[in-house]
Amino acid sequence: MQVRREGLLLWGLAAALASPAWGAGEAVRLTSWLAGEWNNHEQVWAQKAAVQPGKAVTDPIPHTHHLFVPVAMPQLGSQVFYVQQAAADRLDQPYRQRLYRFSETGENEVKLEIFGLPEEATWRDAQLTPERFTRLDPAQLKTFPGCEVLWRYRAEEASFEGGMKPDACIIQSARLGKKIIINDRLRLTENALWINDQAKDEAGQHVFGSRSDTPVKARKVRYYTGWVAINRGGKDAPRETPFSLRRDLLLHSEGKRLVLKLDDGSDTPYDLELAQLTYQRTTVPILKLALIDRASGKSLAYTWASTDSDRLGFNLGWAQVGLTRKTEQPAFGFLPPKL
Repeated sequence: MQVRREGLLLWGLAAALASPAWGAGEAVRLTSWLAGEWNNHEQVWAQKAAVQPGKAVTDPIPHTHHLFVPVAMPQLGSQVFYVQQAAADRLDQPYRQRLYRFSETGENEVKLEIFGLPEEATWRDAQLTPERFTRLDPAQLKTFPGCEVLWRYRAEEASFEGGMKPDACIIQSARLGKKIIINDRLRLTENALWINDQAKDEAGQHVFGSRSDTPVKARKVRYYTGWVAINRGGKDAPRETPFSLRRDLLLHSEGKRLVLKLDDGSDTPYDLELAQLTYQRTTVPILKLALIDRASGKSLAYTWASTDSDRLGFNLGWAQVGLTRKTEQPAFGFLPPKL
């Protein structure tokens, strides 16, 4: 999914609060799996790592962060999501928000309908004020006929496969000043979301989407909270130099990087990054916590743990970090429903 373009299956950012009504059947399974935050950090990292130094990445995969939030909006339906998408390095600048309505249309089949919001920019981070949706008139929403996604559950693979009717989704692109035809293919499991969306103009010319037909492969994020203690004089300072202690760390498992600050709010020269990765020529994924020199981008130290670790950290003497998995309210107050 390319950044800053006219896609319709748009995936989001940030936090959430809601208690919607949930129906029965496959729609419950699908919405339970989809609810939460998603990020394709490892896919982007692996693509860059596979390229020789000095060589450019061909057909680069965009790095995006997605949020799907169930909201209470009975005037539209019993299963409604607020969706917000941003580039992973610009989470404070979401470029599109949508509403999704889910309904069951047949055995093992779920329909997803897409709605545009009025004055879209005013709905940024609307998941933080979910009561707004209860007051929203459905007549104010923009519809996209032909752009519905049909999902079918594949029991043998424990996954949902989704797609649009071929060439049925046609929209007028304000940015391009012409009509574009969108075709999306998707795959969803409990922890993986693959998005392969392609667009062409009426002459059949490519508009967006991977030219190599490579889907965006996002994974559901897991949050960790923790503390950091840093010698105020830096890594070469005497041990008796006073330490700064902060207990407000919040990172997620998909490449979240934080600027480490002292307890007076001033920046240190270091970043902290947490990422689930699978290194080349290996098949075992690990959770890597790294202390990074911001100027050079190089890791000063790192530690590995299994991906299901509840706690991890390191002690370098002058810098110490401890993280604990956030089991309650993992996505800033949002918990997906239980099956």
